[in-house]
Amino acid sequence: MPGVSLANVEGVEEFLALSALQSLPIHETVTGFAHHARAAGLSVARLMMGWRLLDPLYMSQSLTFTEASGLISERFRHGEAMASPAFLRSPVWHVLANNIDEMRQRIEGTNEAFEFPLFDDLRAEGYTDYLIAKVGFGVNAASAAAETSFMPDRPGGGIVMSFTSDRPGGFSDTELTMLRRLKYMLALSMRTSMEADMRATLATTYLGRNAGEKVLSGQIARGEGEAIDAVIWYCDLRGSTELCAQMGVDRYLPLLNDYFGAVAEPVVVNGGQILDFIGDAVLAIFPLDGDAIPRAQRATAQALANLPALRARYPTLAGRGDTAAITGIAMSTGTVVYGNIGIATRLTFSAIGPTVNEVARIERLTKALREPVLVTEPIARAMPSLWRSCGNHPLEGVTGTTALFAPQLDRWNMPPLDA
Repeated sequence: MPGVSLANVEGVEEFLALSALQSLPIHETVTGFAHHARAAGLSVARLMMGWRLLDPLYMSQSLTFTEASGLISERFRHGEAMASPAFLRSPVWHVLANNIDEMRQRIEGTNEAFEFPLFDDLRAEGYTDYLIAKVGFGVNAASAAAETSFMPDRPGGGIVMSFTSDRPGGFSDTELTMLRRLKYMLALSMRTSMEADMRATLATTYLGRNAGEKVLSGQIARGEGEAIDAVIWYCDLRGSTELCAQMGVDRYLPLLNDYFGAVAEPVVVNGGQILDFIGDAVLAIFPLDGDAIPRAQRATAQALANLPALRARYPTLAGRGDTAAITGIAMSTGTVVYGNIGIATRLTFSAIGPTVNEVARIERLTKALREPVLVTEPIARAMPSLWRSCGNHPLEGVTGTTALFAPQLDRWNMPPLDA
């Protein structure tokens, strides 16, 4: 390993600048920095980066790189880290809780137990020195007020990084100087990747994967869209107004979210795209391909199978003896326009067209016919043994009558579909 020099470190800075400009994925930035730092003569044998996420499931993420183990990624659910004794006894929590900008710990040269168990583990693995620092993102990031600019409770508020040496004697003064210089470029490069990840997470969470990708790729003008053939899937919670009145909003909201989990998660698992949550209803599509209809039927079967557990969890639903008293699901096929609608300053990405309106009207009939699911003939024709005719029915705003079919639930034990 060559001795560290300014010229060598400038090569690391160039890599970090290019990784920011190219928006390299975070794992490539971390791995690349570790390799470049080592090649530049820095004795960083272990690198850890940690930051707060903007994610509905996970609060934070860390990446740890060593030559022996490669890159290890960990994500922590909301509340999980604060419930972990290991995290609360870690140097990361120590610098965050005490607003410490930087902390160094020499690891070699003593057999005494350390305050933080991590250091005992690092010593056992042959490491010699440890430096942890945090960098805040904001106007004060490079000033003496950097400590106050770091906001660990805010996604994108900053980053924590640690460097561990395996050199006998630990980090030299020159190495420490270079690491304190490099931490800003490393943080800047990481911030670029973090913000790209946050944009993607926001778009996927609020628009869905497919629509989110379209918006992030630039499809954001009002009226911009495409005509696609799809299975349109619509689901509604029965008697939601009455439920909300009985339970109160604070108790009703968890039920509504659990209901969405029961009926909408199967849509995603089976390749559908959720377009919108409309009050207590779900609008989704399965773009027509070789197995879109079987996937939509599979999602419907799984949604119905989830409802008994939901009823058991909420006593308010106990009196609803069958699935038709809990939900109504409707499906049909047709061409929809999939794109941006709304006003110039407030858009949504959704599907519009006659079939969407028809499916909403078919769902209303599930209540009148006391059927949990109603579908049109193209859906039933794909797997006719699973359906029985319910006759022809008029739909508001639709000329003539529409043939509708309900499931033969005793035959809905379908084999798994290929992913």
